[in-house]
Amino acid sequence: MTARSSGLGLAVLACSWLPLAAAYGQASGAPADAILPPTDTVLAADTSTAADVVASGYNNYFVKGRDYGTDAYGGPLDVIFNKGFAVAQWADQDRHIFSYPYGWNAVWASVTRPGPAMERAGGWGAVLKSHVLPLGWDEFRDAQWMPNYFGHVVEGGLAYRRLLEWNRVRGVPFPTLTAVLVTQLAVAINEAYETPVNDPWVQENGTAGLFVDFVIMDPLGIVLLHQDPIARFFANKLGAVIWPRQASITFPGGRLTNNGEAVIVRPRLWFSDDFRLFLRGGVGAEGGVSIPLDNGLEVAIGAGADSSGRELNAEHIEEATFGFSTGIWIDRGGSLLFSATWNHKTDRRLSIDVFPGVISLGGATVGTWFQLDQDYRPYFGITGRRTLGAGIGIGL
Repeated sequence: MTARSSGLGLAVLACSWLPLAAAYGQASGAPADAILPPTDTVLAADTSTAADVVASGYNNYFVKGRDYGTDAYGGPLDVIFNKGFAVAQWADQDRHIFSYPYGWNAVWASVTRPGPAMERAGGWGAVLKSHVLPLGWDEFRDAQWMPNYFGHVVEGGLAYRRLLEWNRVRGVPFPTLTAVLVTQLAVAINEAYETPVNDPWVQENGTAGLFVDFVIMDPLGIVLLHQDPIARFFANKLGAVIWPRQASITFPGGRLTNNGEAVIVRPRLWFSDDFRLFLRGGVGAEGGVSIPLDNGLEVAIGAGADSSGRELNAEHIEEATFGFSTGIWIDRGGSLLFSATWNHKTDRRLSIDVFPGVISLGGATVGTWFQLDQDYRPYFGITGRRTLGAGIGIGL
Protein backbone atom coordinates (compact mmCIF):
# COMPACT_ATOMS: atom_id res chain seq x y z
CA MET A 1 0.00 0.00 0.00
CA THR A 2 1.57 3.30 -1.08
CA ALA A 3 1.54 6.48 0.94
CA ARG A 4 -0.07 8.19 -2.04
CA SER A 5 -3.09 5.86 -2.17
CA SER A 6 -3.45 5.98 1.62
CA GLY A 7 -3.37 9.77 1.53
CA LEU A 8 -5.92 9.82 -1.29
CA GLY A 9 -8.32 7.72 0.73
CA LEU A 10 -7.97 9.96 3.77
CA ALA A 11 -8.44 13.06 1.62
CA VAL A 12 -11.71 11.65 0.31
CA LEU A 13 -12.77 10.88 3.88
CA ALA A 14 -11.92 14.38 5.09
CA CYS A 15 -13.26 16.44 2.20
CA SER A 16 -16.49 14.61 1.49
CA TRP A 17 -18.18 16.23 4.47
CA LEU A 18 -17.53 19.90 3.66
CA PRO A 19 -20.69 20.33 1.53
CA LEU A 20 -22.76 18.44 4.09
CA ALA A 21 -21.39 20.49 6.96
CA ALA A 22 -22.27 23.67 5.12
CA ALA A 23 -25.72 22.33 4.34
CA TYR A 24 -26.22 21.41 7.99
CA GLY A 25 -25.28 24.89 9.07
CA GLN A 26 -27.82 26.32 6.63
CA ALA A 27 -30.44 23.86 7.81
CA SER A 28 -30.52 25.55 11.21
CA GLY A 29 -32.50 28.31 9.52
CA ALA A 30 -34.92 25.93 7.78
CA PRO A 31 -38.67 26.53 8.08
CA ALA A 32 -40.27 25.29 11.26
CA ASP A 33 -42.29 22.68 9.42
CA ALA A 34 -39.08 20.96 8.29
CA ILE A 35 -38.17 19.92 11.83
CA LEU A 36 -40.41 18.36 14.43
CA PRO A 37 -41.06 20.51 17.51
CA PRO A 38 -38.34 19.96 20.12
CA THR A 39 -39.11 18.49 23.52
CA ASP A 40 -37.77 20.42 26.50
CA THR A 41 -37.10 17.40 28.69
CA VAL A 42 -36.50 13.74 28.15
CA LEU A 43 -38.98 12.99 30.93
CA ALA A 44 -41.93 14.53 29.12
CA ALA A 45 -44.51 12.17 27.70
CA ASP A 46 -43.61 10.82 24.27
CA THR A 47 -46.42 11.60 21.84
CA SER A 48 -44.59 10.57 18.66
CA THR A 49 -46.33 8.09 16.40
CA ALA A 50 -44.82 5.13 14.60
CA ALA A 51 -44.17 7.34 11.59
CA ASP A 52 -43.76 11.11 11.80
CA VAL A 53 -44.16 13.25 8.69
CA VAL A 54 -41.38 15.74 8.01
CA ALA A 55 -40.85 18.24 5.22
CA SER A 56 -42.41 17.42 1.84
CA GLY A 57 -44.56 14.68 3.38
CA TYR A 58 -41.81 12.11 3.92
CA ASN A 59 -42.41 9.42 6.52
CA ASN A 60 -39.75 9.07 9.21
CA TYR A 61 -39.76 5.85 11.20
CA PHE A 62 -36.38 5.99 12.96
CA VAL A 63 -35.33 9.65 13.32
CA LYS A 64 -38.11 12.02 14.37
CA GLY A 65 -36.29 15.25 15.07
CA ARG A 66 -36.27 14.90 18.84
CA ASP A 67 -33.57 16.89 20.63
CA TYR A 68 -32.42 14.10 22.90
CA GLY A 69 -30.75 10.72 22.67
CA THR A 70 -29.62 9.14 19.45
CA ASP A 71 -32.11 11.33 17.57
CA ALA A 72 -29.93 14.30 18.53
CA TYR A 73 -26.71 12.45 17.67
CA GLY A 74 -26.25 11.63 14.02
CA GLY A 75 -24.98 12.69 10.64
CA PRO A 76 -22.49 11.58 8.01
CA LEU A 77 -19.60 11.16 10.45
CA ASP A 78 -21.77 8.89 12.58
CA VAL A 79 -22.10 6.54 9.60
CA ILE A 80 -18.42 6.81 8.62
CA PHE A 81 -17.01 6.22 12.10
CA ASN A 82 -19.56 3.74 13.44
CA LYS A 83 -20.28 1.73 10.29
CA GLY A 84 -17.17 2.35 8.22
CA PHE A 85 -14.81 1.52 11.09
CA ALA A 86 -16.98 -1.10 12.77
CA VAL A 87 -14.11 -3.60 13.02
CA ALA A 88 -12.07 -1.08 15.02
CA GLN A 89 -13.85 -2.69 17.95
CA TRP A 90 -11.68 -5.80 17.52
CA ALA A 91 -9.04 -6.18 20.21
CA ASP A 92 -6.03 -6.22 17.86
CA GLN A 93 -7.16 -3.60 15.31
CA ASP A 94 -5.09 -0.44 14.86
CA ARG A 95 -7.39 2.49 15.73
CA HIS A 96 -5.09 5.28 14.53
CA ILE A 97 -7.20 5.82 11.43
CA PHE A 98 -5.31 8.82 10.04
CA SER A 99 -2.08 6.87 9.64
CA TYR A 100 -3.48 3.40 8.94
CA PRO A 101 -2.28 1.67 5.70
CA TYR A 102 -5.68 1.11 4.10
CA GLY A 103 -6.18 -1.63 1.52
CA TRP A 104 -7.62 0.59 -1.22
CA ASN A 105 -5.89 -1.47 -3.90
CA ALA A 106 -7.80 -4.56 -2.76
CA VAL A 107 -11.10 -2.65 -2.82
CA TRP A 108 -10.46 -1.41 -6.35
CA ALA A 109 -9.36 -4.83 -7.62
CA SER A 110 -12.34 -6.60 -6.03
CA VAL A 111 -14.88 -4.26 -7.63
CA THR A 112 -13.34 -3.70 -11.07
CA ARG A 113 -11.91 -7.18 -11.83
CA PRO A 114 -13.35 -9.76 -9.42
CA GLY A 115 -12.45 -12.78 -11.57
CA PRO A 116 -9.20 -13.85 -9.85
CA ALA A 117 -10.67 -13.50 -6.35
CA MET A 118 -13.74 -15.50 -7.39
CA GLU A 119 -11.61 -18.28 -8.84
CA ARG A 120 -9.49 -18.47 -5.70
CA ALA A 121 -12.67 -18.75 -3.58
CA GLY A 122 -14.01 -21.64 -5.66
CA GLY A 123 -15.72 -19.90 -8.57
CA TRP A 124 -18.76 -17.70 -9.00
CA GLY A 125 -21.18 -20.49 -8.20
CA ALA A 126 -19.48 -21.42 -4.94
CA VAL A 127 -19.22 -17.79 -3.88
CA LEU A 128 -22.86 -17.05 -4.61
CA LYS A 129 -23.91 -20.19 -2.75
CA SER A 130 -21.92 -19.38 0.37
CA HIS A 131 -22.19 -15.57 0.38
CA VAL A 132 -25.52 -14.68 -1.23
CA LEU A 133 -27.96 -17.57 -1.61
CA PRO A 134 -29.33 -19.20 1.57
CA LEU A 135 -28.28 -22.68 0.51
CA GLY A 136 -25.43 -23.36 2.93
CA TRP A 137 -27.09 -25.35 5.69
CA ASP A 138 -25.04 -28.47 4.96
CA GLU A 139 -21.82 -26.51 5.53
CA PHE A 140 -23.02 -24.20 8.27
CA ARG A 141 -19.53 -22.86 8.96
CA ASP A 142 -19.26 -21.72 5.34
CA ALA A 143 -22.68 -20.05 5.27
CA GLN A 144 -21.39 -16.51 4.87
CA TRP A 145 -24.81 -15.42 3.61
CA MET A 146 -26.05 -15.34 7.22
CA PRO A 147 -23.76 -12.52 8.46
CA ASN A 148 -24.02 -10.90 5.04
CA TYR A 149 -27.79 -10.56 5.21
CA PHE A 150 -27.75 -9.34 8.80
CA GLY A 151 -24.62 -7.21 8.79
CA HIS A 152 -24.91 -5.71 5.30
CA VAL A 153 -28.51 -5.95 4.12
CA VAL A 154 -30.31 -5.35 7.43
CA GLU A 155 -27.79 -3.32 9.43
CA GLY A 156 -26.48 -1.51 6.36
CA GLY A 157 -29.99 -0.78 5.13
CA LEU A 158 -31.12 0.52 8.52
CA ALA A 159 -27.99 2.69 8.82
CA TYR A 160 -28.78 4.16 5.39
CA ARG A 161 -32.42 4.78 6.34
CA ARG A 162 -31.39 6.45 9.59
CA LEU A 163 -29.06 8.83 7.75
CA LEU A 164 -31.71 9.48 5.08
CA GLU A 165 -34.22 10.49 7.75
CA TRP A 166 -31.59 12.57 9.57
CA ASN A 167 -30.96 14.40 6.27
CA ARG A 168 -34.68 15.03 5.80
CA VAL A 169 -35.23 16.36 9.31
CA ARG A 170 -32.28 18.75 9.03
CA GLY A 171 -33.00 19.92 5.53
CA VAL A 172 -29.84 18.56 3.90
CA PRO A 173 -30.02 19.09 0.12
CA PHE A 174 -30.48 15.94 -1.98
CA PRO A 175 -31.09 13.78 1.11
CA THR A 176 -31.35 10.48 -0.77
CA LEU A 177 -28.27 11.00 -2.92
CA THR A 178 -26.09 12.12 -0.03
CA ALA A 179 -27.31 9.23 2.14
CA VAL A 180 -26.46 6.71 -0.60
CA LEU A 181 -23.01 8.19 -1.24
CA VAL A 182 -22.09 8.44 2.43
CA THR A 183 -23.31 4.91 3.17
CA GLN A 184 -21.42 3.37 0.26
CA LEU A 185 -18.31 5.37 1.16
CA ALA A 186 -18.59 3.86 4.64
CA VAL A 187 -18.79 0.40 3.07
CA ALA A 188 -15.65 1.09 1.00
CA ILE A 189 -13.77 2.36 4.06
CA ASN A 190 -14.86 -0.67 6.06
CA GLU A 191 -13.53 -3.03 3.39
CA ALA A 192 -10.26 -1.11 2.98
CA TYR A 193 -9.82 -1.05 6.75
CA GLU A 194 -10.42 -4.75 7.42
CA THR A 195 -8.75 -6.23 4.32
CA PRO A 196 -5.34 -7.75 5.21
CA VAL A 197 -2.72 -5.23 4.14
CA ASN A 198 0.11 -7.72 4.63
CA ASP A 199 -1.20 -10.13 1.98
CA PRO A 200 0.26 -9.10 -1.40
CA TRP A 201 -2.06 -11.38 -3.38
CA VAL A 202 -5.17 -9.93 -1.74
CA GLN A 203 -3.96 -6.37 -2.26
CA GLU A 204 -3.40 -7.08 -5.94
CA ASN A 205 -6.52 -9.15 -6.63
CA GLY A 206 -8.98 -8.42 -3.83
CA THR A 207 -11.39 -10.88 -2.23
CA ALA A 208 -14.68 -12.43 -3.25
CA GLY A 209 -16.34 -11.35 -0.02
CA LEU A 210 -15.42 -7.73 -0.63
CA PHE A 211 -17.06 -7.80 -4.06
CA VAL A 212 -20.23 -9.36 -2.64
CA ASP A 213 -20.45 -6.84 0.21
CA PHE A 214 -19.85 -3.70 -1.84
CA VAL A 215 -21.65 -4.59 -5.08
CA ILE A 216 -24.54 -6.82 -3.92
CA MET A 217 -25.40 -6.90 -0.23
CA ASP A 218 -25.09 -3.28 0.93
CA PRO A 219 -26.79 -1.85 -2.18
CA LEU A 220 -29.57 -4.41 -1.68
CA GLY A 221 -30.05 -3.16 1.89
CA ILE A 222 -30.22 0.44 0.67
CA VAL A 223 -32.84 -0.38 -1.96
CA LEU A 224 -34.99 -2.41 0.43
CA LEU A 225 -34.94 -0.03 3.41
CA HIS A 226 -35.60 2.96 1.16
CA GLN A 227 -39.11 1.56 0.68
CA ASP A 228 -41.55 2.92 3.27
CA PRO A 229 -43.50 -0.35 3.68
CA ILE A 230 -40.31 -2.25 4.52
CA ALA A 231 -39.06 0.48 6.86
CA ARG A 232 -42.50 0.53 8.51
CA PHE A 233 -42.38 -3.24 8.99
CA PHE A 234 -39.00 -3.08 10.71
CA ALA A 235 -40.03 -0.13 12.89
CA ASN A 236 -43.59 -1.19 13.80
CA LYS A 237 -43.60 -4.98 13.74
CA LEU A 238 -40.04 -5.71 14.84
CA GLY A 239 -39.35 -2.62 16.93
CA ALA A 240 -36.07 -2.27 15.06
CA VAL A 241 -33.70 0.67 15.35
CA ILE A 242 -29.99 1.45 14.98
CA TRP A 243 -28.25 2.42 18.21
CA PRO A 244 -24.75 3.86 17.63
CA ARG A 245 -22.05 4.69 20.10
CA GLN A 246 -20.66 8.23 20.30
CA ALA A 247 -17.58 7.77 18.13
CA SER A 248 -14.81 10.22 18.92
CA ILE A 249 -11.24 11.05 17.99
CA THR A 250 -9.13 10.97 21.15
CA PHE A 251 -5.83 12.64 21.83
CA PRO A 252 -2.96 12.29 22.02
CA GLY A 253 -2.49 10.17 18.93
CA GLY A 254 -5.67 10.79 16.90
CA ARG A 255 -7.21 7.47 17.96
CA LEU A 256 -10.77 6.47 17.01
CA THR A 257 -12.46 5.47 20.27
CA ASN A 258 -15.92 4.44 21.46
CA ASN A 259 -17.27 3.63 18.01
CA GLY A 260 -19.65 0.98 16.74
CA GLU A 261 -23.34 0.51 16.05
CA ALA A 262 -25.87 -2.24 16.60
CA VAL A 263 -29.27 -3.27 15.28
CA ILE A 264 -31.85 -3.44 18.03
CA VAL A 265 -34.94 -5.63 17.59
CA ARG A 266 -37.70 -5.53 20.22
CA PRO A 267 -40.83 -7.32 18.97
CA ARG A 268 -43.96 -7.08 21.06
CA LEU A 269 -45.19 -10.29 22.67
CA TRP A 270 -48.72 -11.55 22.16
CA PHE A 271 -49.12 -12.64 25.76
CA SER A 272 -47.73 -9.64 27.68
CA ASP A 273 -47.43 -5.85 27.56
CA ASP A 274 -45.14 -5.81 30.60
CA PHE A 275 -41.96 -6.54 28.64
CA ARG A 276 -40.56 -7.20 25.17
CA LEU A 277 -37.81 -9.42 23.84
CA PHE A 278 -34.54 -7.55 23.39
CA LEU A 279 -32.11 -8.58 20.65
CA ARG A 280 -28.97 -6.63 19.83
CA GLY A 281 -26.68 -7.46 16.93
CA GLY A 282 -23.52 -5.84 15.57
CA VAL A 283 -20.04 -7.34 15.83
CA GLY A 284 -21.72 -9.89 18.09
CA ALA A 285 -25.14 -10.55 19.58
CA GLU A 286 -26.94 -10.12 22.90
CA GLY A 287 -30.38 -11.18 24.03
CA GLY A 288 -32.52 -10.19 26.97
CA VAL A 289 -35.67 -8.30 27.95
CA SER A 290 -36.87 -4.73 27.50
CA ILE A 291 -39.14 -3.34 30.22
CA PRO A 292 -41.36 -0.24 29.71
CA LEU A 293 -41.33 2.35 32.52
CA ASP A 294 -43.20 5.59 33.14
CA ASN A 295 -42.98 8.63 30.84
CA GLY A 296 -42.16 6.55 27.78
CA LEU A 297 -38.84 5.31 29.14
CA GLU A 298 -37.75 1.73 28.55
CA VAL A 299 -34.90 -0.26 30.11
CA ALA A 300 -33.27 -3.19 28.34
CA ILE A 301 -30.89 -5.72 29.87
CA GLY A 302 -29.03 -8.27 27.76
CA ALA A 303 -26.04 -10.59 27.56
CA GLY A 304 -24.30 -12.54 24.83
CA ALA A 305 -20.99 -12.48 22.95
CA ASP A 306 -19.10 -9.92 20.84
CA SER A 307 -16.52 -10.66 18.19
CA SER A 308 -12.97 -9.83 19.25
CA GLY A 309 -11.28 -10.54 15.93
CA ARG A 310 -11.50 -12.19 12.54
CA GLU A 311 -9.12 -13.59 9.97
CA LEU A 312 -9.06 -15.46 6.68
CA ASN A 313 -8.34 -19.18 6.97
CA ALA A 314 -6.51 -21.28 4.36
CA GLU A 315 -9.69 -21.44 2.24
CA HIS A 316 -10.05 -17.62 2.49
CA ILE A 317 -13.17 -17.97 4.65
CA GLU A 318 -13.54 -15.46 7.45
CA GLU A 319 -13.51 -16.94 10.95
CA ALA A 320 -14.34 -14.95 14.09
CA THR A 321 -13.52 -15.32 17.78
CA PHE A 322 -15.98 -14.25 20.48
CA GLY A 323 -16.03 -13.22 24.13
CA PHE A 324 -18.71 -12.55 26.74
CA SER A 325 -20.61 -9.25 26.63
CA THR A 326 -23.46 -7.70 28.60
CA GLY A 327 -25.10 -4.34 29.07
CA ILE A 328 -28.00 -2.11 30.07
CA TRP A 329 -29.70 0.39 27.76
CA ILE A 330 -32.25 3.13 28.56
CA ASP A 331 -34.23 4.79 25.78
CA ARG A 332 -37.31 6.88 25.22
CA GLY A 333 -39.43 6.06 22.21
CA GLY A 334 -36.50 4.30 20.52
CA SER A 335 -34.08 7.21 21.04
CA LEU A 336 -31.24 5.84 23.19
CA LEU A 337 -30.41 8.01 26.21
CA PHE A 338 -27.91 5.93 28.18
CA SER A 339 -25.97 2.70 27.83
CA ALA A 340 -23.39 0.83 29.87
CA THR A 341 -21.72 -2.27 28.40
CA TRP A 342 -19.04 -4.75 29.43
CA ASN A 343 -17.05 -6.70 26.85
CA HIS A 344 -14.59 -9.37 27.84
CA LYS A 345 -12.41 -9.49 24.71
CA THR A 346 -13.08 -6.50 22.44
CA ASP A 347 -10.98 -3.32 22.42
CA ARG A 348 -13.08 -1.90 25.27
CA ARG A 349 -14.02 -3.54 28.54
CA LEU A 350 -16.32 -0.94 30.10
CA SER A 351 -18.13 1.66 28.00
CA ILE A 352 -20.68 4.21 29.26
CA ASP A 353 -22.57 6.55 26.92
CA VAL A 354 -24.86 9.45 27.90
CA PHE A 355 -26.33 10.96 24.75
CA PRO A 356 -27.15 14.63 24.05
CA GLY A 357 -30.28 15.96 25.72
CA VAL A 358 -29.73 14.18 29.03
CA ILE A 359 -27.04 16.40 30.58
CA SER A 360 -26.90 20.19 30.40
CA LEU A 361 -23.63 22.06 31.00
CA GLY A 362 -23.87 25.83 31.25
CA GLY A 363 -27.14 25.81 29.36
CA ALA A 364 -25.69 23.71 26.53
CA THR A 365 -26.69 20.12 25.98
CA VAL A 366 -23.83 17.72 25.30
CA GLY A 367 -23.29 14.01 25.06
CA THR A 368 -20.53 12.36 27.01
CA TRP A 369 -18.91 8.94 27.30
CA PHE A 370 -16.35 7.08 29.38
CA GLN A 371 -14.43 3.94 28.49
CA LEU A 372 -11.85 1.52 29.88
CA ASP A 373 -9.87 -0.39 27.26
CA GLN A 374 -8.55 -3.95 27.55
CA ASP A 375 -5.65 -2.75 29.70
CA TYR A 376 -8.00 -0.64 31.86
CA ARG A 377 -6.69 2.64 30.47
CA PRO A 378 -9.40 5.34 30.75
CA TYR A 379 -10.78 7.42 27.91
CA PHE A 380 -13.30 10.26 28.07
CA GLY A 381 -15.06 12.30 25.39
CA ILE A 382 -17.91 14.65 24.51
CA THR A 383 -20.25 15.02 21.54
CA GLY A 384 -23.05 17.39 20.59
CA ARG A 385 -26.12 17.91 18.45
CA ARG A 386 -24.26 19.82 15.74
CA THR A 387 -21.09 17.76 15.43
CA LEU A 388 -22.39 15.64 12.50
CA GLY A 389 -22.09 12.43 14.52
CA ALA A 390 -18.56 12.69 15.91
CA GLY A 391 -16.91 13.77 19.13
CA ILE A 392 -13.56 14.55 20.67
CA GLY A 393 -11.88 13.04 23.70
CA ILE A 394 -8.73 12.34 25.65
CA GLY A 395 -7.00 9.15 26.74
CA LEU A 396 -4.55 8.54 29.53
